[in-house]
Amino acid sequence: MFKTVMTLGVAFALVSGAVATAQAPSALPIPGLPKPPKPYPAYEYGMPINMEQTRKVIAAAEAEAAKHNAHPTIAVVEPSGALEYYFKATDAFYAMEEMAMRKAKSAARNRRSTTYDMDRYSAGITGITAADEIFPFGGGEPIFYQGKVIGAIGVTGTVGWDQAIADAGSQALDGKKP
Repeated sequence: MFKTVMTLGVAFALVSGAVATAQAPSALPIPGLPKPPKPYPAYEYGMPINMEQTRKVIAAAEAEAAKHNAHPTIAVVEPSGALEYYFKATDAFYAMEEMAMRKAKSAARNRRSTTYDMDRYSAGITGITAADEIFPFGGGEPIFYQGKVIGAIGVTGTVGWDQAIADAGSQALDGKKP
């Protein structure tokens, strides 16, 4: 009886090991998809954005939107994701509020552009959508001041100009990303 139990135990272990090693690694690139972007720098947080800085960000974003005759819905948040400013474009869908907020929160809390996550998702890294704080749609940009993230802007509803408007707003204080 002992030999039978031991034989079955060894057979089970061999079969289990064979099954485990037969699984393909999930990190392999999928043919036909673009390569994922390089790791994003881990920027530090600074003091939260204040109202004067928010006004400059909004002015730059609105000026960029005017160039394209676009009427965006815009949200600006602090690094925590707390709302600092919100504007819903006239006749915009009410769902745009959530989109702009999620883009801004994702950019602020992750300290990176939502376009970066969109590129990762396009490359087949789809597990990132399991986290509520990651929103892989362009138009969310962290706002930098003196090389640190002090908030973020989320822009939506402009069909093609979300990213350009968010970029203009995010660069209003320092002039460029670090």
